[in-house]
Amino acid sequence: MVAEVVGPAGAGKSSLTERLSQQPGATRASIFRLPRVWWVIGALQSIPALVALCIRTRSLPWEDLRHIIRLRTLHRLLQRQRAAGTRLVLLDEGPVFALAWLQVYGRDRLRNAAMAAWWRDTAREWARALDVVVLLDAPDAVLASRVRERAKPHPMKHKTDAEIATFSATYREAYAGVISALTAENHVRVVSLSSDGDTPERVSTRVLDLIEANGN
Repeated sequence: MVAEVVGPAGAGKSSLTERLSQQPGATRASIFRLPRVWWVIGALQSIPALVALCIRTRSLPWEDLRHIIRLRTLHRLLQRQRAAGTRLVLLDEGPVFALAWLQVYGRDRLRNAAMAAWWRDTAREWARALDVVVLLDAPDAVLASRVRERAKPHPMKHKTDAEIATFSATYREAYAGVISALTAENHVRVVSLSSDGDTPERVSTRVLDLIEANGN
């Protein structure tokens, strides 16, 4: 079972993923935590796509290129996990996050035919690899408070409530677009939950129950 937890900043994605990954037979993965050797192999496997993208867009979008490599490497890692019989792989910043990021920051480049074709092909590939998407959210005021109070840095940490709300709304729209593309290709189950007004333990229990039900 492969499940990704997504949502706007402050929704509690990392905390939930960490708690769920402590279950027996579960492991955690992310596009930002990949074995270096595998990353190099992923880069080599992605060379045709990278070269075509650079030529057709007449640019060198470094972060876009990195996401292409990361997604290829993560997909290979998941294939290994499946072959090894891993019961549950939990993705924190996985394909839904990466494709949403491209919707937010690479919107103009996605209008290019080469990039748009890569995006569609990648969404189709990940629709077959993902089983469950857990969409976490909370009211804007709660998200803003959490972003400011948490220890780790974030670009919105010192922004106004209105700016954080706009940022959250932009990502909500991007996630909705990516999830729509995935569910159009395959029967990826989407579970929407609020992390406001409930304990992390109860939220994680609900998610596990839903994942188990999906597996059966």
